[in-house]
Amino acid sequence: MVRRLGTGAFAAVYLADDLRMDRQVAVKIVQHSVDLEDRVLREAQAAAKLSHHHIVTVYEMLREADRTLLFSEYVQGKTLRQLYRERTLSDADIIDLGIQMCRALEHAHKRGVVHRDIKPENIMLADEKPIDVKLMDFGVAQLEDRASITLTGDLVGTLAYMSPEQAEGRNVDSKTDVYSLALTLYEGFVRKDQREGKRLRERLLDASRPEIPSLASVRPDLPKELSDTLRKAMARDRNARPDATRFERMLAEAAEALSAGKQAGTSSARQRTQSGSRGDRAGSRAKSRAPGIHADQGRLVYVAQRILSAAAAFCCLVYVLPRVPFYPSAAIAPLIAVPTFIALLWPFGGGTLTLALMAPPVFAYGVGWGVIYLVPAAVTMGLMRWKHKEWAALLPGVMPLAAMGYIGLALLPLTGALLRRWGALVGLLNGLVLAVAGSLDGWERLPYTFNLSPEATMAAARDAGSPGTVLSEFGGLLSARPELGLQVVAFALLSLPIYAWIGRTPATRFWGMSAYLVLVLAAFVLAPILLLDVPVNMGSFLVAFVPCAIMTFSISLLIPSVRGGSL
Repeated sequence: MVRRLGTGAFAAVYLADDLRMDRQVAVKIVQHSVDLEDRVLREAQAAAKLSHHHIVTVYEMLREADRTLLFSEYVQGKTLRQLYRERTLSDADIIDLGIQMCRALEHAHKRGVVHRDIKPENIMLADEKPIDVKLMDFGVAQLEDRASITLTGDLVGTLAYMSPEQAEGRNVDSKTDVYSLALTLYEGFVRKDQREGKRLRERLLDASRPEIPSLASVRPDLPKELSDTLRKAMARDRNARPDATRFERMLAEAAEALSAGKQAGTSSARQRTQSGSRGDRAGSRAKSRAPGIHADQGRLVYVAQRILSAAAAFCCLVYVLPRVPFYPSAAIAPLIAVPTFIALLWPFGGGTLTLALMAPPVFAYGVGWGVIYLVPAAVTMGLMRWKHKEWAALLPGVMPLAAMGYIGLALLPLTGALLRRWGALVGLLNGLVLAVAGSLDGWERLPYTFNLSPEATMAAARDAGSPGTVLSEFGGLLSARPELGLQVVAFALLSLPIYAWIGRTPATRFWGMSAYLVLVLAAFVLAPILLLDVPVNMGSFLVAFVPCAIMTFSISLLIPSVRGGSL
């Protein structure tokens, strides 16, 4: 024994001199327990099947009365975790080590061995240059020719890098290693563990339902090919992931794109030096940071959020301020323009100002209405701010104008695509706002299935001083018109990202969107007729359905390019 190299959760590793073979070896010493003894045996059995340059070789296993010793190849170098902390690896180095890891996994998978614990701590890089990777610790490996080492529902591996199926205790296969490797590489590119500091339950939920931002949104300077490669390898559906061989080819293509981008940047820099122009230097530097149009995707998302925020603020103010007399008529135009402009620059500030400007007119309409407005408005803005989606807090206020223009149904798939599971909350508010606006203004039709006589159905609630009075009148409306309640429920459910559940890959997304449109037809046409025996104005519905279909299929084309995250 020479010295201790390190300790793990269940073993200590030492550097030792093999006097017989005249070489240095690593000796893992495990004190006996039933589970740990079995784990060492699995590691030895897995290693016995494998012989590959990028996999640490295990020479021998020795059992003693109270411990087991595992003798393996000694790699003089550092773990990937250490190098990540030191930040000494370039983007090209990370791609290179990923390619080598794919070769190691391909070798293991062909021999029926699934590692199941790919993480930076289990990847060694030799001190010599160029990059030389060694995969180690097959202690939780699954051998295809052995009985399952765990019962269904058990968790094996390191939680932070588990695939969704592994975190949920389901059966795993070689695609599990691909997911964990992709997440390991992703961490290197973004220089941050996306799950750092979270509690165990949150980590488990993240592992089974990941919401990992796309690499393009975090590192817009990297090639789109690399972002797409990691997005596919980290797909929740294992069938959508590439195998290790395909993953290696995709990383190689990304490496070529990265190299081409650097060459373009070098050429631009040389031209900047020759020109000596500061303006040329700034423009060329911007190009070198973004190899290709897709590198600007992060900026595009940033701009889209602010445009949506400004549009929502505009629609809310245009609908409310002229209808509820409170501000002088000459002040209405600037009161609409200023918050809209602020929302374009600062969604949270502009959205908060918009909600504040609408509060006095609503309170003037009735104190009860003011309270009913203020509480959900404040809660919604708070929740959206917490989820960094404050630009979407005003979407419910868009519904009245959108419905009058027959484009309200188009907001359903858009809300799901933008807000994901939070779309249900905003969709519910959309339906409620639409119902209240239509019943107060006496719309002839309260889109899209509610046929109403042209009168103010909730006229008795005007000037209500108590929120209870308002809720009582609205409850009476829902009781008299149950199809309206059905419509509110449909808005909530259809504002979820159902497309992602129906079609998980780009190839099936189109059909997922088609199925989504069938659900829209069922909810707004068949359900009122079959469940409540309420007639539907098909002409008005079809006019509103066309923008919904256009929006739905537009999303089916756009979503794959932002698959790793959401707007």
